[in-house]
Amino acid sequence: MLAFLFVDGLGLSSDPRTFLKRDLPTLRALSGGFSQEPFSQPSLAYRVLDARLGVEGLPQSGTGQTALLTGVNAAQLLGHHQGPHPLSKLQTLLRQESLQVWAAQRGFRVLHANGYRQEYLEKALNSRRNLLSAFGFAARAAGLDLLPIDHPQAMLPAFWPEPEAAGERFAHIAQRHDLTLLENWALDYWGHRMPEKLDERLVELDRFLLGFLNANPTATLILTADHGNAEEPWHTQHTLNPVPLVVYGPLANSVPAMHSLTDLAPWIKQQL
Repeated sequence: MLAFLFVDGLGLSSDPRTFLKRDLPTLRALSGGFSQEPFSQPSLAYRVLDARLGVEGLPQSGTGQTALLTGVNAAQLLGHHQGPHPLSKLQTLLRQESLQVWAAQRGFRVLHANGYRQEYLEKALNSRRNLLSAFGFAARAAGLDLLPIDHPQAMLPAFWPEPEAAGERFAHIAQRHDLTLLENWALDYWGHRMPEKLDERLVELDRFLLGFLNANPTATLILTADHGNAEEPWHTQHTLNPVPLVVYGPLANSVPAMHSLTDLAPWIKQQL
């Protein structure tokens, strides 16, 4: 069982102004103090992934998320970074190679846990152009339901009123599926619009993770990002920084050396 918590816009920075010096005890414990060097411990694997994908320019969500979900270098495929909503070439790739499609075709129990506002769902499902992220698009391509917020299995993707309780609930939901995915977009959203409030979102994420760990799940937690943003709150753009990969739980000891966003999906397929 895998619980994939995708955190949009979480990078690693060595700049002394970064959030890495703040009081985020759970994140610090899982990342070795936001290290830029990989390490392994019992039940914990930490890797540092390149988000540039060998392509000039600032990494973007569409290509970064597609690379995470398919293991294919989506930015090189296009010749540039693309975001936030995958266009036709990335859509084709996600239909063919995404984790969600691959797992659903093999009969695994897969859940896209994000809850959506009803008005957004109606707009996204009825639009001629894609309004979904790579995670949401891949879920639909796999035949998974996009859940309204009030669905029994749906989770708020961000802004949790009680973060520890939300993390515990995510752990319990993951126990009932082979692969559970939750897309947390709050850091990138705040990083672009109100970076002065990123502290609140980071503390919220830290408490969510504490709730997950305190639930003592048998599901293995995977946490990673598509690009940097929130780690440099003195501007509102994406960054060229690498991103963290945390794998915590029974499957952590099987994590090989990883260096790029494209390295994650092949390993996940081996674990399902």
